[in-house]
Amino acid sequence: MVMSIAVEEAVKGKRILWGAPTFDQVRVGWDETRHAAGDVVKFTQQRMTAEFPTGGIIIYRSLDDPDNARGHTADGVVIDEVGDVKEAAWYEVLRPMLIDNGGWAWFIGTPRGRNWFWREHVQAGDREDSIAWQVPTVGCEILDGELVRKPHPLENPFISFKELAAAFDTTAERVFRQEYLAEFIEDTGGVFRGVKAAATAVPLSQAIEGHRYVMGVDWGKYNDFTVLSVIDADSRVQVYQDRFNRIDYTVQVGRLRALHERFKLSTILAERNSMGEPLVEQLQREGLPVEPFTTTNASKMEIIDNLTLAFERKNLSVLDDPTLVGELQAYEMTRLPSGMLRYSAPQGMHDDTVIALALALWACKSEEIRFIKV
Repeated sequence: MVMSIAVEEAVKGKRILWGAPTFDQVRVGWDETRHAAGDVVKFTQQRMTAEFPTGGIIIYRSLDDPDNARGHTADGVVIDEVGDVKEAAWYEVLRPMLIDNGGWAWFIGTPRGRNWFWREHVQAGDREDSIAWQVPTVGCEILDGELVRKPHPLENPFISFKELAAAFDTTAERVFRQEYLAEFIEDTGGVFRGVKAAATAVPLSQAIEGHRYVMGVDWGKYNDFTVLSVIDADSRVQVYQDRFNRIDYTVQVGRLRALHERFKLSTILAERNSMGEPLVEQLQREGLPVEPFTTTNASKMEIIDNLTLAFERKNLSVLDDPTLVGELQAYEMTRLPSGMLRYSAPQGMHDDTVIALALALWACKSEEIRFIKV
């Protein structure tokens, strides 16, 4: 819809600037204009412009560096995926260029926490010259943990409620509210809900015949702790946790090996970062079913979101261990300037039991795939 507005204005001889957080996202707008305008418009890729026979023009600029848009005047500005754009791009570059012509601006995108996009969205209600919409992918709401249909006049007519319900079943509620319901979620706060209600498991001394067990491993030595977390992959119950530090790696490997012999582990998912890589390689040489996990901000988000979903859906029971429960309850998220979330323990606290548990639960996915193939 907004692309149609930009094209219509350019047909009238207006100057429009189309911005997005990255060049690849800018190319989406560029390609859509080419598809709509065809041979009628002159497209110059070197300058990233679309020039109309009427004298109108659309200028496409990546806003990863706000200065990319400097030096232009405009009758209208469109910022795509505005939640990921630096606020300096709007307040210091794009907003000033509209003053001479009394131009307009469209902000479109997915919410990214309560940043400047959120502020503008809220303040639009108090301005006579502004208006804001909040449009879900498909109209619905979450009531008592269930997704309920609630039609919205601007929802996407090509996506079924059934499709959205399937996404809801496999997505953490916080992520679902942001990505599908277009809600602005708090930038900071606790991650896991229902931890105490889930802390009902009791440790096992040995494996139960016929059950499959997996382990998550978060390595540490001095300041941090090494944590070995074992989950029954069939019942999604944490059955054992070993947490220790200031122990030589040879002893750590020995303790892991002993747990493998006790529970006949089918998968051991171990962090490979830093000191983890040589330990993973050693265990693999010994024939243990170790799979390495490389921790990045993105991969960490994936396993934490998976753990969050398990607590929300009551699909996991954990040990009633004070350290584990405390770390889970204290675990928090903060939003980075890039728009991505960062998960971590509060300053001065540890998150080793959280990461080991998240890795063990993620290892259950490997078991599900292996079981289906068999």
